[in-house]
Amino acid sequence: MFAELMVPKFSDKEFKSHFRLDRRSIEVLVSYIGPILSLESIKINIEKQVLIFIWYMANCETYRQIANRFDVADSTSHAIVNNCLIALNSVAAKIIVWPSGQAATDNLNKFNLLRGDNSFPNVFGCIDGCHINTLFPWEKRTKMPKLDRNMFCNRKQVPTIVLQGIVDANLKFIDVFAGWPGRTHDARIYRCSSIGQVIINNPWTILPPTCHILGDGAYPLTEGLMVPYKDNGHLTRQEKNFNRALSSTRILIEQAFGKLICRFRKLKHMDIYKKDVCGKIITAACCLHNICMSVGDDYIDYDPIPSEETIEENEEEIMGGMIKRDFICNSLQINEYL
Repeated sequence: MFAELMVPKFSDKEFKSHFRLDRRSIEVLVSYIGPILSLESIKINIEKQVLIFIWYMANCETYRQIANRFDVADSTSHAIVNNCLIALNSVAAKIIVWPSGQAATDNLNKFNLLRGDNSFPNVFGCIDGCHINTLFPWEKRTKMPKLDRNMFCNRKQVPTIVLQGIVDANLKFIDVFAGWPGRTHDARIYRCSSIGQVIINNPWTILPPTCHILGDGAYPLTEGLMVPYKDNGHLTRQEKNFNRALSSTRILIEQAFGKLICRFRKLKHMDIYKKDVCGKIITAACCLHNICMSVGDDYIDYDPIPSEETIEENEEEIMGGMIKRDFICNSLQINEYL
């Protein structure tokens, strides 16, 4: 009777140490998916179902271990997790939201104040890709076509799924795109994503005038996406200063990925074969992350997830992006230590 007898006696600190979320976040999650879960046939109260789901996301336990802990059948624990995944993905558009109106203004202002006088100007978000280890069961991996197996292995020959994320100044995800195989280049994933198409072709439909998101050298330079100057060994002092300012702000996406993966440890051990299920788990984790950040339920014990080493930088540079980058470069205050 873990959920019924032990959990209610947990102090707030004990509760968070076990579930990686605090009780406020659980309440918000129930408000989002509770009405959907109530339509299912499982005769277990909604709060317990949500605790089972969070335990699955936050801890590295099998369905059988979770079933034993929460005193339910193995099949029931599996059904509850699946129902919660579907429910949370169905409301993801309400939780992972591109800022507009006052929220957009507040986000822009916070970015502009992020590093004081050294802040990179007019930033609206930071983008990067994060490799989530999938650890496909070996016997199932070998049944996959050889091309598919190779596609899912990144440069380190580890099978991964890529999460493309964009975060705001509060480390909340404002767009996610998950499910592409680990060998796929970040630039290709970006171009194939809905948000990438908009930023490339019609950036001012979602970005305030003169604003942009920040990416690393793997992404194409456009007016809506600023990337660093390629280091050819002959960068000017101003160009080095630009790269430093961009990097010091873009680190927010690395911090968000660090919090995400350290809080939801399922992302470290996704021993799942179906890539669509992997995508749902990743999206659900991003939703949970946003819920936590929205109520001040931060996660401090984490390490930022650095970008994958870019072997081949993106050479695509749109003239408008080059002009804008040079203008920003020349307007930035030079860091005296460069």
